[in-house]
Amino acid sequence: MSDDPRRDLRDTLDELDRYFEELEKEVQEAVRKGLSGSRRSFSPFMAGFSFNLGPQGKPAIQFFGNNPSMEGYRSPLTEQVLDEKSGILRLILDMPGVEKSDIDLSVAEDKVVIKAERGARKYKAEIGLRAEVEPESGKAEYKNGVLEISFSLRDKTNKGYRRVDIV
Repeated sequence: MSDDPRRDLRDTLDELDRYFEELEKEVQEAVRKGLSGSRRSFSPFMAGFSFNLGPQGKPAIQFFGNNPSMEGYRSPLTEQVLDEKSGILRLILDMPGVEKSDIDLSVAEDKVVIKAERGARKYKAEIGLRAEVEPESGKAEYKNGVLEISFSLRDKTNKGYRRVDIV
């Protein structure tokens, strides 16, 4: 974070501008395909962004939805809720259209890797966590298209991935 808040805002707006340029190209390509009569190769497109203030008051943008570089996978909308008083980090992911059994979830103390697939619904993400967690403490629940994972904050243990079972 810089000392000049205007610079942080300009950086954020530049990132938004790049995102919208890429989105415009994708929409133009989808329309071209649709108008050329090749509807069989056309697939639904979903994209969006969430804008809020991150830790230390810096603007944070999260892009979600279809990403051409991810070969048909979508990035789920995610939210992290850090409760330092209780020593818990909750990770909430919006992933409608899949079942609990379709979700593959791996955890390290500083990130979560998720992949889920059911028919045309495909999600993939590597999410950097706001705080280091105890991977073994992970408890996950998937209900109504929302995956919620709770972790205890880390006390300085060694790194390592671990599978988390979803209940």
